[in-house]
Amino acid sequence: MINQISKQRQTSRKRKGKGIGTGLGKTAGRGHKGQKSRSGVAVRNFEGGQMPIYRKTPKRGFNSLKKINPKSLSISLVSFNKFEENSLIDIKFLIEAGFLKKKDHKKSIKLIDSIQFKKKLQFKDLKVTPGAKKRIEDLGGSTS
Repeated sequence: MINQISKQRQTSRKRKGKGIGTGLGKTAGRGHKGQKSRSGVAVRNFEGGQMPIYRKTPKRGFNSLKKINPKSLSISLVSFNKFEENSLIDIKFLIEAGFLKKKDHKKSIKLIDSIQFKKKLQFKDLKVTPGAKKRIEDLGGSTS
């Protein structure tokens, strides 16, 4: 049977505002006056009505909304060599084979040089590093 009694706290919680002897009496560690001594105040980056520095500083440059980081496909040597000779490998094929999830179908996939190819394979709609492209083409495969 699992023991469902939780452990007691090692140290008791700080009881603020319970007398001078506690070290947290009177102002309860909040100091004197001011906005942060009052209750219900948690304002970040507020500079007392002065124009905040993050609004004052000029925004520069161009930030593209379409940032797609290619996902480097780390499939082991054995995995690619399981495929039949001359098979066409694209994102749809990789999803069906179970190497990618359906949600990854819009991401760009990049084949890296560390994968050792031993068969003639056709790759479509995949990004390929120069080293991997050379290796694929040496075996008679193609990339497009």
